[in-house]
Amino acid sequence: MNVLTVLPVLSLIAGIALSLSFGFPLFLGMVFAILVTLVSVNRLGYSWRELFAFGWDGVKQTKPVLLILFLVGLLIPLLMMGGTIPAIIYYGLSVVDVRCLLVLSFLLTAATSFLLGTSVGTLSTIGLSLMGIAHTAGVPGGIVGGALISGAMVGERFSPISSSRLLVLSSVSMTEEEERRTNSPALFTVGACALLFLLIDLLRSQTGEAGTIGYYQELLRRFFSVGWLPLVPLIVLIGSFALRVRAIPALLFGIAAAAALVLATSPLDAGTIVRSVLSGYELHSGTPLDQLVHGGGMASILNVLVLISLAGFLNGILNKANLLAPLVDRLMGETKRPAVFAGKAVLLSLLVVAISCNQTIPLLVLGSTLLERFSRLEAGKVLLGRTMLDSTLVMPVLIPWNGLAMVMAVTLGVSTVETLPYLFFPLLLPIVTIVTARSFQTAGVFVKTK
Repeated sequence: MNVLTVLPVLSLIAGIALSLSFGFPLFLGMVFAILVTLVSVNRLGYSWRELFAFGWDGVKQTKPVLLILFLVGLLIPLLMMGGTIPAIIYYGLSVVDVRCLLVLSFLLTAATSFLLGTSVGTLSTIGLSLMGIAHTAGVPGGIVGGALISGAMVGERFSPISSSRLLVLSSVSMTEEEERRTNSPALFTVGACALLFLLIDLLRSQTGEAGTIGYYQELLRRFFSVGWLPLVPLIVLIGSFALRVRAIPALLFGIAAAAALVLATSPLDAGTIVRSVLSGYELHSGTPLDQLVHGGGMASILNVLVLISLAGFLNGILNKANLLAPLVDRLMGETKRPAVFAGKAVLLSLLVVAISCNQTIPLLVLGSTLLERFSRLEAGKVLLGRTMLDSTLVMPVLIPWNGLAMVMAVTLGVSTVETLPYLFFPLLLPIVTIVTARSFQTAGVFVKTK
């Protein structure tokens, strides 16, 4: 294998590792990887014009993610100003037992994501509200974020209307029935995650005492109008996602409803509204509520938008220059053991997810690249489909510079680095799928092995 074809991947790993180690912005590591890639691929015979065209094509592929991030940054301050998020927090504090907040957050987001078929839609509605309740109860944001994202990815993995799940099935020609017969390891992982979050709930200090919760509810009533009207934007959002409206139109509907609510009910002047949308909402009440009801805005997502654009540029060059296919062949090697096949596919998934900037590209690349190799095994396409569902689909949330992880981080207001140790579902599921691949048999079912 030509060293010039490996340098781009190595430079990306080195650039990101150095950025994380020394506290530099992640986009600097991405810029380093792009520079190394440009020089390396140019020496392989591609002109500078071709390389920048490849990169621009990659950036254009990230437009949906960039637009969703832009809309989320616009939506959150509007939901704050209109009183939607404060109202949800108020009612949530009345019905949610904060002593079991982590396991409830995991199960509620899992159920909602299963029904809606979208992790982003789930986190921008019920997830954002549960995060507000967690702040009020004094539960660390990183732990709650891990529970919320884990639950949201359960829905992505199992929902019959999940676009990412359907994409995997179509890319490997796997039927719904075949997928259902291989769900046992993933279902086991869901149960294990619920038990882990329940255990943390039982062990953590219970800071959300009734007096503190009552105090926050009194503050919310004092500074916001708590009633059914502020909940209209939430109803619009949930209704849109439930009716399978795509993410961008659904967010636009929610923004329109939230903006109308702000203009009709908020005492804020036009200048304050514009500043809040641009730089984030601030209550300025002089109470602890200021730390609960704040955030969003365009300024908070600029760095994220730049990083995703750079990742798209790099991914465009790697794809168009066909640098990934030889790497895939070299890493997969030759074997007939299902567990080895699954293990290599999981490691390869992690690599491609780290290189790409979204969830869709790895699903498309690996589905088409690995299908022929897995087809050499009897029922190999079923094994590949299960492995991709249990690894490629869920692992993007583990990568801080991946577009899906960034959307979730911006939505919840907590970084991927903080939530990473508590992302139990995407962390455990690939391991479980490798271990259980040893008992994978020709009919796409599992049997006990000696």
